[in-house]
Parts: sequence; C-alpha cells; structure tokens
Amino acid sequence: MKLNEKSVKALENLRNYPRQVDSYLAPRRSAVLVALLANSEGDLEVILTVRSSKLRTNAGDSAFPGGKQDPEDVDLIATAKREAMEEVRLPPSETEVLTILAPVLSRHLLVVTPVVVFCPNMTTSDLPSLYPNPGEVAAIFTAPLEYFLNPRPGDHACFDMSWLHSEHRMHRFERCGSHNYVLGESNDASEKTIGTIETTATTATATITNNQTEIGWPVYGMTAGLSIEVARIAYQREPDYELYAPGQLIDTKQMATLYNKEFAIRSSL
Repeated sequence: MKLNEKSVKALENLRNYPRQVDSYLAPRRSAVLVALLANSEGDLEVILTVRSSKLRTNAGDSAFPGGKQDPEDVDLIATAKREAMEEVRLPPSETEVLTILAPVLSRHLLVVTPVVVFCPNMTTSDLPSLYPNPGEVAAIFTAPLEYFLNPRPGDHACFDMSWLHSEHRMHRFERCGSHNYVLGESNDASEKTIGTIETTATTATATITNNQTEIGWPVYGMTAGLSIEVARIAYQREPDYELYAPGQLIDTKQMATLYNKEFAIRSSL
C-alpha cells in the first residue's frame, strides 16, 4: 500500500523523534506496542484491542497490546513485541521500530514504556490475519491516528480529576473501530442489540441506524493519552481541543519520573 504524502512525513517525524532512554529503578516495568499501518487511502491507523471481560484488571477496556516485562526480555522493545505476538499474533518481524516514548505512569502505578512501530507489509484490510487471544482479547480494531487530534463532532469528551496530588485531564473518544474490527471467539464484545446501548467503560456500543449496524468502542485514559501524544509527534500539531486541565502542571510522563524518584529514595533507606 502506497502511503500518502502526509503519512510519509508523519512516519519521518516519528523516526526522527529521539528515542527516550531511562534508568528507572521502579520494579514494575511494562511496555505497550503502538503499531501503525496504512489504510486504503494511504493514511495511518493504529491497532488497538478490547481487553477480555474475564480479566481481573481493566476488563473491557480498549488498550494497546502490551504487558509486564519478563526476565527473559532483553529490553522493553522485546516486551512490547512479545506481548503483541501473544495477544493478537502480530509477528515481531512485521514491525519496524520508529521510536520509543518516555515512560508514563498508569492508574495502577505501573511504569509503562510506549514502543511505536510501523507495519510496512500490512494494511488495515489485513486485520483479519491477526487473531485475538481468547483469554486476553475480546476484539481487535484500528482507528485513524489523526482522529485523536481531530475527532468527529460529539465523539470527544474529557473530565478533570485530582490524581497523586495533581490536576489531570482525562480524554475519551467514542465509536472507535466502527469501520474495521475483528471479534474474538465467544466474547461479549460480539453481542449486538437492536437499538442504542449507552457507552460505558466496559461495554461495546451497538447502534442501528438506517438498517446498518455501527459498532465501536471507547478509547480513554492512558490509551487515549498515548494516542494523542503519538499523533502530536507524527503530525506536528496540537489537537483541536484543550489538552490540559486548568492549572495542570505535570503529565503522566512527569508522574512516572516522580514515582521512580520516590521508589529510589525508599530503596536507599
């Protein structure tokens, strides 16, 4: 698939973004794979998953493939690629590493490193070649990367909250993946109901309009924040909405730094 000029430039911007190297001491290291691929128009889309309702944490959430670092992982790139293979069967050989973003802190106090990759031999039409791991993934879908800077009217919402003694703005995007998805075997993400189901943190939406079914999932929290950050770097512009809460002084990247410092201090005592 031939990339359009905007996408070629976006990939170049990501390749040129300095890989963030850290020496964090925090023991709970994790990584996610932000995998980009082209659609039929040559635009970039990102691969996301819907976590199985059977999982103990973040059940039903939209997320990037990823997880905790194993002792045998040589680095966090290996962690992200291994997890993507386990969760959606994305072969490590099919991904080109573009850059590594600074770690962020999850709501469960995991230090998460985003690894941004491009799948040069895949397009969005190849999504059925991926396979949702029945124990972990209810669905796989793609969303246009630029959508996270310029969402459809009514599809973006945010709320401000106090977290770890700082104000933060949480973003939420609706109806993601409605155009391109793969459902897992025997999972509640595949259920379709006539009418409209209110979107919640743990359910898919199903809307019938003019006899057509539109299915989508919300993307919010850390996953939304990372999608925004990757899009900002790729397209070199700010989103069409206010990114930060009034008075917000730090973001999740800086929270990860502070968390690591606190851990280092405790470890030295």
